[in-house]
Amino acid sequence: MTKKLIILFVAVGAICVCSTRGLSQGFTNLTETPPAAFTAQTPPAFALRTNLIYWAAIVPQVTPNFGVELGITPKITLNLIGAYNPWNLKGTADNNKKMVHWIVEPEVKYWFCERFNGASVGVHLIYSQFNVGGYDIPLLFKKKYTDPYTKIVYDVRDQGSAYGGGVSYNYHWILNKHFGVEFSLGVGFLYMQYTRYECVHCGAEIGPFKRSYMGPTKLGINLIYVIK
Repeated sequence: MTKKLIILFVAVGAICVCSTRGLSQGFTNLTETPPAAFTAQTPPAFALRTNLIYWAAIVPQVTPNFGVELGITPKITLNLIGAYNPWNLKGTADNNKKMVHWIVEPEVKYWFCERFNGASVGVHLIYSQFNVGGYDIPLLFKKKYTDPYTKIVYDVRDQGSAYGGGVSYNYHWILNKHFGVEFSLGVGFLYMQYTRYECVHCGAEIGPFKRSYMGPTKLGINLIYVIK
């Protein structure tokens, strides 16, 4: 009986030792696994972009535009956008309607997840020169002007500059390895200085104007091409 108990204890002890060694080896292997195996892929560092809304209208409203975006940190990017509308720059005797302008817009964005993926908020600056006549653009331009003294109504053209800035919310939807679509909406402030003319070819000057604007400063459906 005693021999049987001794044999039983030895067998149980051997099983426990083997099991302990196996678990220890398993934990050792887990600990020594290279950290790189669990590290997420480095997010893209550079992207090209264009705002599809600027391309969606017919001439002369269509505005060619391009931008570049550079990763600064895993969650911060620097975005620079430029746009130029040259249509009917000089005008004609029959048609002086135009929306000529150029815009430069730098922006710094903070991404909640990682750059070029998901939601971000941004701070942007704007500088623009414009020559716009014959169009009603809510909060910005009117195609008619009533002289407050003579009550004469003029078709008008405004030529000058604007600068300001604002904040934006953006969401980048990844389509595949290289392409994505980003939706952007921003609000802010602009200060505008311009000279108003009659909207005819070589129209007479009505006078200089200055005004401030608060409202939407950014609206985009952007096609993004990401460069790894």
